[in-house]
Amino acid sequence: MSDTAAPSSPLSIARGFADARDWRGLVEWGASLPDVHAEDPEVGYLYADACRRTGDTATATEVLARVEPRVRQGGDRHLLRRTVNLAGITEFEAGRVPQAEQRFLELMEIASAEADDDFMARACNNLGAVANLRGQRELAIPYYTRAMAAYQRAGRVRGLAQTHYNLGLSFRDIGYAADADAHLRRAMDFAAESETEEVTALAEVERANLRVRAGDGALATELARRALERFERIGDPTGAAQAIRIVGLAALAQGDEAEAQARLDEALEIARAHEDALLRAEVQRDRGLLLRDRGEGDAAREAFADAIEHFRQIGAAAEAEALRVILDALGTAS
Repeated sequence: MSDTAAPSSPLSIARGFADARDWRGLVEWGASLPDVHAEDPEVGYLYADACRRTGDTATATEVLARVEPRVRQGGDRHLLRRTVNLAGITEFEAGRVPQAEQRFLELMEIASAEADDDFMARACNNLGAVANLRGQRELAIPYYTRAMAAYQRAGRVRGLAQTHYNLGLSFRDIGYAADADAHLRRAMDFAAESETEEVTALAEVERANLRVRAGDGALATELARRALERFERIGDPTGAAQAIRIVGLAALAQGDEAEAQARLDEALEIARAHEDALLRAEVQRDRGLLLRDRGEGDAAREAFADAIEHFRQIGAAAEAEALRVILDALGTAS
């Protein structure tokens, strides 16, 4: 398919929505078509991407499954790289991490063969996220370093924003809060430069999380609520749920258990509705700890069991084992 399209064609319209990052508008327009799968394969790809960005991972996965064979037959190699990358992201967000890893490895192979620094960086960045989720920091950080070098060669400021955000998570998880915050600030700088509001919001959530861990509930609340406003504006329900989770933890840090439980329950409802296994695991872990401390043993055990199941589903074995120890201790105490 040519890079040009008639101004009123479905492809031109879909690209217009995507260029404006109007994901909700693209989803509503795509859903109104008689059969979005029958349009140009790039239309299907863009519709799937918009569905994923607005929290409908199931539809994104279904559309991609029908679009990918047509992309491969069509011979557009750049669209193929975009499609394989998006397929990996949807698998990752749905908790199917081994399948996601295979798609990112496939993307790395394709990008290497075609000397595409941009998609090589995306593959490394995403493989770093897989390693980080599994607690393999010794693999994650080198992947991110390689991604950063490739993004710099390709001049992809938006990619640098995402990589600094991911590095912030890695340094957070190994206990280097100052380094984590520095990377999150850099992520926000690059996100502002590239007008990537979703990365700004993600970084604000994680900076709020760091403030919760440091005991500064008031600042954490301010940062998390700012992120929540961004996620609601761009139409990202799972991002909003992460912000709501941190608002709950910030309330707990300030001694308001009732507000904390209300916000965590709200985040759980969203997680259940949008097939985000990591979000559900994190929310249920936090709910379990709160319920345990409030003396609600049965409810805490139920939350911990659900968190363990979802951490195991996504390959976060260390997180699952840590909660198993807490659950066993709770069972003994009762």
